[in-house]
Amino acid sequence: MRKKLMAAALAGTACHAPLYAQNLEATASGATTATGIEEIVVTAQKREQNLQDVPIAISALSPAFLEKRQITSVADLSGLAPNLKVDTAGGNRTSSIIAIRGGVQGNPQIYFEPSVGMYMDGVYIAKAQGSLFDVADIERIEVLRGPQGTLYGRNAIAGALNIVTRKPTGEFGGKIEASYGNFDYRRLRGSVDLPRLGIFSAKLSGQIAKRDGFYRVTGNAFTDEAQTLDSQSGMVQLRAEPFDALTLDYVFDISVNDQQASAAQAVSGTGSLAPYVEPRKRLREVSFNSPNFEYAKNWGHALTAALDLGDIGMLKSITALRKQTYRDTLDLDGTPISMGVSSRDSDYKQFSQELQLTGQTGDLNYVIGAYYFDDDGFVLNPQSFFSGLSNTDSRFGFTTKAYAAYAQVDYKITDALTLTGGLRYTHEKKTVERYLARLTAAGRVVVVDLPEGVTPPAKFEKMSPTATLAYEFNPNLNVYARYAQGYRSGGFNATASSTIDVQRIFKPQVQDTYELGLKSRLLDNKLQLNIAAFQNDVSDLQLSVFVPGISASSILVNAGKARVRGLEIEAVARPSDALTVQAGIGYLDSKYLQYLDGGIDVADNRAFPHAPKYTVSTNVDWRVLQGDFGKLNLIVDLNFMSSYYVSPSPLVPTLPTQTPASKTQSPGRTTLDTRLVLSEMPIGSTTGTLSLWGRNLLNEDNPNFFIDYGASFQRLITAYFPDPRTYGVTLGLKF
Repeated sequence: MRKKLMAAALAGTACHAPLYAQNLEATASGATTATGIEEIVVTAQKREQNLQDVPIAISALSPAFLEKRQITSVADLSGLAPNLKVDTAGGNRTSSIIAIRGGVQGNPQIYFEPSVGMYMDGVYIAKAQGSLFDVADIERIEVLRGPQGTLYGRNAIAGALNIVTRKPTGEFGGKIEASYGNFDYRRLRGSVDLPRLGIFSAKLSGQIAKRDGFYRVTGNAFTDEAQTLDSQSGMVQLRAEPFDALTLDYVFDISVNDQQASAAQAVSGTGSLAPYVEPRKRLREVSFNSPNFEYAKNWGHALTAALDLGDIGMLKSITALRKQTYRDTLDLDGTPISMGVSSRDSDYKQFSQELQLTGQTGDLNYVIGAYYFDDDGFVLNPQSFFSGLSNTDSRFGFTTKAYAAYAQVDYKITDALTLTGGLRYTHEKKTVERYLARLTAAGRVVVVDLPEGVTPPAKFEKMSPTATLAYEFNPNLNVYARYAQGYRSGGFNATASSTIDVQRIFKPQVQDTYELGLKSRLLDNKLQLNIAAFQNDVSDLQLSVFVPGISASSILVNAGKARVRGLEIEAVARPSDALTVQAGIGYLDSKYLQYLDGGIDVADNRAFPHAPKYTVSTNVDWRVLQGDFGKLNLIVDLNFMSSYYVSPSPLVPTLPTQTPASKTQSPGRTTLDTRLVLSEMPIGSTTGTLSLWGRNLLNEDNPNFFIDYGASFQRLITAYFPDPRTYGVTLGLKF
């Protein structure tokens, strides 16, 4: 029925095609056309295209949008695209839980794979742990919704995020800005382009940010605050152009976060925990008795070579090495008693090599590529529970080797009708090692001992197809029908507490998506309206389930099958040069078709996690005044997200040990951010910018994340909360 309604809507719009304006040529990324709305060039399909011409559901945040809102991290994106949800993972401020269209990996442990692929300048950021780092000078961010398996590969089953940085220009110039806000927030950010020297151009960028904690901590010998900010990031970019046909781009980036982690608040508990249970609202003062910190260091090298082969096309090579060091100690229970403390000390590295050939011959556009990926990591994870009565020595390691080949072609059957087909073959192999011992007064009791090479590797092969039929009624109205398949890699539960559970392989999750879409320009391009309706059919659904035991951890299980239907509407209006309004609406209908628990199908009695039914966003940019003093703009961003579950718990418990899903359900949130920006202020021979800003001005304090530790941990449930209201001032200078 939904497909029929969508088809009727598309047909109805098509009947009015003559009302639309004439063709508008794509301009440079983020440039503004004579008729108003800026045209954004994206590389979602590995080649440059106008955003409105790409037959997939994609949102692109332009340079102007990012700059005016001071967006420097994926953490700032939640709510800025329909059906996009971005949260930090419990106490870990640098680890992400990203959901697109209800597709999510709810556990950011480093041995699990994400559902949303994250890329920076074409380089895959493979793990959710440590992925929320700052990038000082971003050109644009692309949010691709739906499976991107053909061009992006494994673990882009729900979609992909493309971060594109500004490249060296070869002309001297730059910017620097300083910010100050409440909680003693300080940030210094800048970038500088160096003059071209022979064949070389270079650019430097970076930022430093510090802030006091959002929480005061009492009765703790290790710290008096929680959820502080102490981060540094930098990037060195070097471009060489030995001759007209060849461009070499080398990038080194680094980010370091060394800060007090978020505070857990116990919102449910029995026995000795009962006196410390707090309401489900963010507190200003908390009390816990253990260390609570995190340290994340990410750095990487990338070399991109692009060779113009003339009529053959563009040959591109992307070679990258990335490393991560991550350490944390978390007070799991958030109370003055030592119910649970967990530490991690991990080292991780990844290497990737991709070759791409893109080109055009006649009515055919093509992308052909090959990809290699190799990673390995090792984690020390000691844990202590029940005031030291239960201590464990937990260690695990893993490796991955993956190979892929892919091709995608667009063929213009007629001037108006284009058929796209693509296929990707992926082969991967994973290994695991695991050691777990209980530490007792009598000595060490080994529970699991699986050295490297003992457990046979897990091997997976997958073909990921895509097909799209797009029709252009006129240059301002396009409709498309798309089919795409993606998958999330299978593997081992490296932190499981038994040999059997460690060696039991969970299968890849596969998703088939069917999508109908419309993209239009109206009213002489003063209005753009995009609509997408979709259905996701998911098999071997992977869900994260907390398993209390010798070593408390979450494992992945293949729960069964699911179906997600949804609708996305995006509109941009620019009724005058002074006013731009953007709005987005996302709707999800998420349902299990099969959920096997102990061989029994309980699909009707399980919560679907991280899939809010509604997301709504409104973004206003209004130029209030303009004169010799500069331009004064008012920026208003209002975002709404309806309630959502955090874990796949029973809706109605059938066993006394179970927790009802309502206990770990977030009420959702409404956030209001504003910014008053005075730009292009004359300052000598250059210009400056002065901004007054406020975030979460409504002081939304509903929890956004829960952890349910179960009946064996005195029914402990902890909650984590979004940032409180913050405000401040930023002064910038361009030169």
